[in-house]
Amino acid sequence: MGVVYEAQDIALGRLVAIKFLPKISERFSNAAKRLQREARTLSALNHPNICILYELGEHDGQPYLVQELLVGATFQEIIENRKPAPEFVLELAIQIADGLKAAHARGLVHRDIKPANLFLTEENRAKILDFGLAIQKPGAVSSSGEELTVDIDPDQITQPGRIVGTLDYMSPEQLRGEPATPSSDVFCLGVVLYEMLHGTHPFKKKSPMETASAILTAPPLGSMSREMVASGLNMVLARMLAKNTENRYADGGALLAELKRVNSRAPGQSPTETGAWPVQSGKPSIAVLPFVNLSADAENDYFCDGLAEELIGALAKAVGLQVAAWSSALRFRGKHTDIREVGKQLGVQTVLEGSMRTSGTRLRVNVRLLDAENGYHIWAERYDRELQDVFAIQEEIAGAIVKQLRVKLGLDQPLVKPTTKNLEAYNLYLKGRYFWNRRGPAEIQKAVESFQQALQKDGEFAAALAGLADCYVVQGVQGTRNPKEVFPLARVAAEKALAIDPQMAEGFASLGCVEGAYDWNWAPAEERFQKAISLNQQYGTAHHWYASHLLLPLGRFAEARTQLEMARANDPLSLAIVTTAGLIAYFEGDPDQAICEYEKALEMDANFALAHYFLGQAYEQKGLHEQAIRSLTRALELAPGSSEMEAALARTRASAGDFNRAEQMLHNLRGKSPGNYVSPVLLAQVLLGLNRNEDAIAELQRAEEMRATDLIWLNVRPVFDALRRDARVQEIARTVGLV
Repeated sequence: MGVVYEAQDIALGRLVAIKFLPKISERFSNAAKRLQREARTLSALNHPNICILYELGEHDGQPYLVQELLVGATFQEIIENRKPAPEFVLELAIQIADGLKAAHARGLVHRDIKPANLFLTEENRAKILDFGLAIQKPGAVSSSGEELTVDIDPDQITQPGRIVGTLDYMSPEQLRGEPATPSSDVFCLGVVLYEMLHGTHPFKKKSPMETASAILTAPPLGSMSREMVASGLNMVLARMLAKNTENRYADGGALLAELKRVNSRAPGQSPTETGAWPVQSGKPSIAVLPFVNLSADAENDYFCDGLAEELIGALAKAVGLQVAAWSSALRFRGKHTDIREVGKQLGVQTVLEGSMRTSGTRLRVNVRLLDAENGYHIWAERYDRELQDVFAIQEEIAGAIVKQLRVKLGLDQPLVKPTTKNLEAYNLYLKGRYFWNRRGPAEIQKAVESFQQALQKDGEFAAALAGLADCYVVQGVQGTRNPKEVFPLARVAAEKALAIDPQMAEGFASLGCVEGAYDWNWAPAEERFQKAISLNQQYGTAHHWYASHLLLPLGRFAEARTQLEMARANDPLSLAIVTTAGLIAYFEGDPDQAICEYEKALEMDANFALAHYFLGQAYEQKGLHEQAIRSLTRALELAPGSSEMEAALARTRASAGDFNRAEQMLHNLRGKSPGNYVSPVLLAQVLLGLNRNEDAIAELQRAEEMRATDLIWLNVRPVFDALRRDARVQEIARTVGLV
């Protein structure tokens, strides 16, 4: 296409790279279009693993790009000069996958991932180069057919009627002339990583036609080394290089989660800066699906769910076993999903499914352990016991699974430790967790009642106390009950649970929320969260709450992303985690990225009210008031009576100029009965939409007196931007500990 110069930006005093097109070129017009397309693409991306664009310009009729100057070597040079260690390749793969995740989240497909387009700087920062062939909508075809073009010669620009990419690094679907998808980029990167590890291309033959045939039909050349197997890269590469897109990682985000999952650390190494121990490589993995209730009484559904969730907790104690979170497994309840699809979505190798039937005091449990890659049976068993033997059944099932998966236990005590001797209390506890997992305000209140009833049967039941603390925290954070009413109750319940069982991660996570969101005592709160994570790294709620109730309010967005990735690795289908990822982008002023994340959540569950709620706010941030009102109205339909959603809708109507409607909604919020808590922070947001800033500040001052938990968002919510310079608001922020 042209040449790249090293140059000096005189105005800013920095060295840059200028990609300049030649003035005389037979294909100058097409090359200029490609350069402009690359500039538009790069301007939408701002990521440390993607080459940064500074400027698009033209000089004497010649277009040019000004980009950051990279000093180091391309991956092509690395392949030619040395064979890097698997651990180093894994680190590079994580960085490139992170960059692809950002591009794919924007709906971009690179289409030309190859060693020459990947760069390693002298600071060991991996960068993706050259988005000249990228497409915005995978599979889209313009009226001219441009998006189905192909570039077999890497030196040629896009021309109609050709396959886009570089032949040696194309995915099978690209070679077949099918539209490229994010999964295509994953395949291409797999080829690059394989070549780095082996020193040879996995499909390279003597002629282009033979190479293309091998990519389409043949397995990779050679075999995995012992070091590659030990690093866990063999399984990742096998999936990256799958011929069928359905068997491949869907995009950079899915690949990144898997690479982080296998990123091993030497025994005895210290925890990461976030306080969490890295996940060990090569772990066997399992998901426990909700058990099927075969009893005549539909009320036993809670017992089925509880039994499965308790098994997850037991298996999580097995050293070397990765266990999918219950909230992700719960999404398959009542669905006849192929086991292979379950394994793919949850990222696990094995799946346990079962059924339960009760008759009087008798309990029958049937379980099957299945290989998630092919659906074959590994092991099956039936247990006929008395109901009071439920803990023994859990221990037998967990022990049998561990034995089948050949996991080495690092514990002397049993995996299942009876937490109560009272069967009624245990049944009520399972019922509480059943409602807790639904997270709606009405369900959380039912969970509170169930846990309280369990504690009436056994006042020393630590798990029920922790469940009660969790419920109170959610009620306080969601604003369904007055914080001054529920957070002290949460503290008492969590502290009592920890007095009984000092190793209970749930208790520490709840205390972290109390000390952060309510006490505004951030340092001790962080210690609580990190303690919870150190006790149980697979407890996704601890990672999630650490991110959403501490790191985000304090503006520590990068650390919050890390915690969410850890949570998502164990809980890949969690709607709350996906939505929180969008919240980070929203706080950073990137509504497009936020909308992308919220739409992912809605693809998983179109009736998830919280995703509609945040989606509406992202639309408002972009000034798209009609779409915002539509989303927020839908959120309120799905969660009737929600003060949060009603306030957001009122504020958006005010921003759209419908002041009369907004004023009426504000009046309705103020007129709610004393039993229906409405945070002053919500009223302040509506008042800001109505340009009543002084009234809004008065509500924020009232929120400080009430210790309203949503005051912790004062420094990051865009709606408060207009007030941040006010000395009174700055004083509130200092009181909350945000500055």
